[in-house]
Amino acid sequence: MATYVAFLRGINLGPNNKISMAELRAMAEDLGFTHIATYINSGNLILSSTKKAATVEREISKGIKDTFGRQIDVTVRTPAQLRKILADNPYPDGNPSQVAVALLMNAPARDAKDRVAAIAADYEPFTFAGRQVYVNYSRGLGRSKLAEKFSGIVGVSSTVRNIRTIEKVVELCS
Repeated sequence: MATYVAFLRGINLGPNNKISMAELRAMAEDLGFTHIATYINSGNLILSSTKKAATVEREISKGIKDTFGRQIDVTVRTPAQLRKILADNPYPDGNPSQVAVALLMNAPARDAKDRVAAIAADYEPFTFAGRQVYVNYSRGLGRSKLAEKFSGIVGVSSTVRNIRTIEKVVELCS
């Protein structure tokens, strides 16, 4: 039995894609997952399964479509992968609420770094690391052009969590 964290893209942001965490947990249970928990209201779903991560991604995405009528991108990481993301944080002195990790649904496009560099402000350093991109939004995400259009710029769907959220999710996996 493996523990996974499913990160849902764009849940409960603005008027669209409203899904209660209680209903999300119930859906996961109906799909046969166990040890289910959520963290905050932004689509962080912790669960256990005997299935592979890719299968969990597909089943959760299909479950959301079938249950809530919404097409939501889902990416899954293991607690070990999340601990590595935290350990490899290239901005350890940054504010953990402003250092963000974009969890990419797929490998980034070849020119993704160049496209991000063209939009990122000089005070928004970024680092590509496999299926993650770290960005230190030292002046916040609220007015950042990079944050606003990140998935489109990087060329693949992604969902963003700050270091503080990833730390908490890892803690809840224990």
